[in-house]
Amino acid sequence: MKKKFIAVALILSSVCAMAQQKENRNESGQRFRGPYETNSFWSNWYIGVGGGINVYEGEYDNKTSVGNRIAPALDVSLGKWITPSYGIRLQYAGLKAKGLTGESGMYAKGMHRGYYKEEFNVSNLYADFMWNWSNGFIGFNEKRVWNVIPYVGFGWARSWGNSTHDNEIAANIGILNTFRLGKRVDLTLEGRQMIVKECFDGTMGGSKGEGMSSVTLGLNVKLGKTRFERVKKVAPADYSSYNERINALRAKNHALNTEAQRLAAELEAAKNRKLEVVSESKVSASPVALFFKIGKATLDQKELTNLDFYVKNAINADKNKIFTLVGSADKATGSKDVNQHLSEQRMEYVYNLLVNKYGITPKRLVKKAEGDTNNRFSEPELNRVVIVE
Repeated sequence: MKKKFIAVALILSSVCAMAQQKENRNESGQRFRGPYETNSFWSNWYIGVGGGINVYEGEYDNKTSVGNRIAPALDVSLGKWITPSYGIRLQYAGLKAKGLTGESGMYAKGMHRGYYKEEFNVSNLYADFMWNWSNGFIGFNEKRVWNVIPYVGFGWARSWGNSTHDNEIAANIGILNTFRLGKRVDLTLEGRQMIVKECFDGTMGGSKGEGMSSVTLGLNVKLGKTRFERVKKVAPADYSSYNERINALRAKNHALNTEAQRLAAELEAAKNRKLEVVSESKVSASPVALFFKIGKATLDQKELTNLDFYVKNAINADKNKIFTLVGSADKATGSKDVNQHLSEQRMEYVYNLLVNKYGITPKRLVKKAEGDTNNRFSEPELNRVVIVE
């Protein structure tokens, strides 16, 4: 009997799930599911009451018809849904039980075909863990007409009658079906199997365990908030403006570092210049380095000032010296062809200044463009240079 009851319940649940599988879908056919916001403690409660039949399964239940073992049943429950799919419930179930026994037990009342008839009172107080199968598979729908809810529970069971009693630990498994009548009222149809020790009916022998199947029809009344809200998706924060500022600061910092390195190289080059002793009869000019910015073939005002000073105090002071103009480009950037062309432009730029602006005769100037083949300094910025020596 127990196996048949469970099989029928599972079949009904499967049919219900398939019948409702088209609910709660968006335009793309995807199901609306969680996560859902957690409601307050006082939300999603319900109370229920129901009545129906109990069929006790004892050692000799196959010796008589099911009709002779039917007894009235009563359910009273208090439950709460923690999420749309999971809930807990405290329930009283029981009332009466009937059966047969092979010996005169403490609940025996008369004979039936050589067996003792028994009748006793039953109380089953237990806590359930409930799973709303419909919400779990199809998605929460407050207005769904039919919900299928399997559950398991454990609690305390008591049988009594004829001034005697027995207390046992009971396990319960069942399926609760709810049918929506209104926003706060559901019709309930519940099937349940209680499992207890064989001595629950006051006798021992035969099967090692006994139980009671129950089917009840009732009403559930919902208390407090009845629905669940889905967790809203939070738009990701936009950090683009901050990233742009960071990148701008990084670029500015790089430019400042480059300028600092150029000035340090210029200072180092100045410190490394050999001092020349100039006599009235002979002046010996030392080389000068004129630095260009990356990709440029013209000098800024500072470098033009250095060139002006060098012409007045070196080239013009040593009238007999031949000066060589060596143009360079750094090999860290650009191709060899580009760098060769750039070094020639830089060298020609300085050559034209010396000839056209300062009137230096071309016979005193030797032009030489090395491209990036002879970088004299370790830092790329310092090899963007024309050296006059």
